[in-house]
Amino acid sequence: MNTPDHLYVIANTFNLCVVFLARSQSTTVLPLVSNMDGPLGTIFVGLIEEFQHFIQLQFIDGCPLPPLHVQWEYHRDMRVSGWATPYRNRMADWVAKYNEMYPPLRHFM
Repeated sequence: MNTPDHLYVIANTFNLCVVFLARSQSTTVLPLVSNMDGPLGTIFVGLIEEFQHFIQLQFIDGCPLPPLHVQWEYHRDMRVSGWATPYRNRMADWVAKYNEMYPPLRHFM
C-alpha cells in the first residue's frame, strides 16, 4: 500500500473516513466522490514503519483526528464538500494536542 494514494482508494471504494496514523505523518482522508449523504463510518489504519506493515486500529468515539489531507480540498467533488465539517473540531483538538507536545519553534533575531 502506498499512502496517501491508496487511502483515497479505500475511502472512495467503501465510502469511509480513513484515518492514517504513522510516526512520520498522520492524516485524515475522506471520499473524493459519492452519491451518499456522508461517510458510512471511520477506519483507523496504522503503519509500523520499521516493518512497512499496516494494521487496523480501534479508537474511542470522538477522539482527536489528524488534519484532513490537503489534496482533498483540491480534488473533491462538490457533492462531498461539506463532509469535513463534522470532523473539524476533532482535527482542531489534534493540532492543539500536537502543539502542546511539540511547541512551534520560535526564532529570535
